[in-house]
Amino acid sequence: MPPLRVLGRIARPLQRLGYLKRLIRRVNSGSTSNLDNVGNDLLEVSLKKVKVDLNQERAEYIKVRLFDRVYKALKEQVNAWEKDPNSPLSYITLELQDLYLADPTMPSQVGKLTKDDWKKYPSFGTNIGLIREGTYSVNTRALSLLHLTPDSEQKAFLEYLPEHNPLKISLKQRFLFLFSLTETDGEVIIPLFSQMRESGQLNFSDRAAGNFLPEIYTTIIARHRTRSLSIELRERLEVLEKSAQSIIVARKSDKYEGGSAREEAIRPRIEPYVDIGLFTKPNPMKYEYAFSSIGAQWISKLTGLEDSTEIENFLSRKFFQSVASAWEINAGLVTDPDEITAYLRKAAKVINSSSGYAPIEELALLAGIEALVDDRKIFEIGPAREAIIAYQKANPYQVRFTVDRMGVLAHAKFMDESSITKTTN
Repeated sequence: MPPLRVLGRIARPLQRLGYLKRLIRRVNSGSTSNLDNVGNDLLEVSLKKVKVDLNQERAEYIKVRLFDRVYKALKEQVNAWEKDPNSPLSYITLELQDLYLADPTMPSQVGKLTKDDWKKYPSFGTNIGLIREGTYSVNTRALSLLHLTPDSEQKAFLEYLPEHNPLKISLKQRFLFLFSLTETDGEVIIPLFSQMRESGQLNFSDRAAGNFLPEIYTTIIARHRTRSLSIELRERLEVLEKSAQSIIVARKSDKYEGGSAREEAIRPRIEPYVDIGLFTKPNPMKYEYAFSSIGAQWISKLTGLEDSTEIENFLSRKFFQSVASAWEINAGLVTDPDEITAYLRKAAKVINSSSGYAPIEELALLAGIEALVDDRKIFEIGPAREAIIAYQKANPYQVRFTVDRMGVLAHAKFMDESSITKTTN
C-alpha cells in the first residue's frame, strides 16, 4: 500500500532547517531521549544570551523581527545608538539564534524559536523521517545528516561562531533535505509548487501560496479514500480535512492573521525551500517570495507527478539527474556496479548499525549525494540497489543482505577482510 506523503500535524513547526542539526545531535548523543529533553535542549542553546557589538544589520533585525514587549528596552537602545553610534550603548545582548538570523547573508531571516512552543519543534524531525516518533531515537537518515554537518557547525550552537552559522544549509545538506521533504510531503508540495508556478505570479506571499492548499488537500483525501485504510491513515485524512476547512475560513477573511491555520500550514512548505534554494526572498525578513531559477527548473521536473507511487518512482529513478539539472551540475552517469558499490561501501562506514547493516536505500541516498557533489558523478537509488545486488552475485562473500517481511531485500552489510577469510575457510 503506497504511503500518504503528507506532513503530519503542523503547529508552530520549524521554519529554518538548520535547527534540525542540533535537534538530531541531541537525540543521537543521549542514552535516552524524550520530548522534554529534546525540545528543551533546542530552546536552551537557541535562547542563550550573547553580548556583542551593535551594528546596522543587527539593528535592522531588532527593529523588524523582534516584536514582543520584552524587547522594548532593546529597541530603545537601538534608536539611541542610531542617533549616536559612538555612545556607550553600542553593546547589546541578543539570543544566539537572533545573531545567526540577523546575518544579512541568510536567505531568510524569519523562523525564530519561542520558549512557549518548545514541545512543537521536534515534531518536524519526526515528520520528515529523521526521528522515530514515540522513542525519539534517530533514524538512519539522521545519521547521514550528522555526517554532512561539520563539527564547527555543531560547536556554533554552543558559542557564537559567525563564520560557521549553523542555520545556513550546505549543498549536500540541501539535497538530503530536498529528498526527505519530497518523500514525506510530495503529494502536497508537487501540486502546490506546480500550481503556483502556473499561476504566473512572479512574486507571492505566504497567504497567496496557502490559498492553494484546500483543493490540494481535497484531491489527496479523495485519492486515498478509494482504498482500504488503516485507522491511523483515516485519522490523518480527517486531520487534513479539518485543516482544509480552517484554511478556507482564513481565505475568506480580508484580515491577515499571521497565526491562522493557513499560515501554519504553508510556512513549513515554503520557508525550508528558501534554505534549499528553490525560492528567494526580496526581503529576507518578510514572508514574501519569488521562484529562483533553480526552483523553476526543479519544479519543471516534478510537474505531472500526482500519486505516492509516481513520487516514489521519481525519487528512485530521477532524483539525482533532476538535482544536477536544476543546480547546473555537469555530472557523468555511472553504470558500473563495482564503481557504484565502492560509493555504497564508503557510505556504509558512516550510517551502518552496530550489527554492520544499513538500509540499502539510505546507503544509496548518502552515496549519491557525495558522488554528485564531490566527484560530479550520478547514479540513482534504484540502479544503485541493482548494482549492489549484481556485485553480491559476483562477490558472494563480500556483501550480506537481510529481507523485510515481504521478502524484499532491505539491508546490506559489507564484510571486512577477516570475516571474508573466516567464511571462505
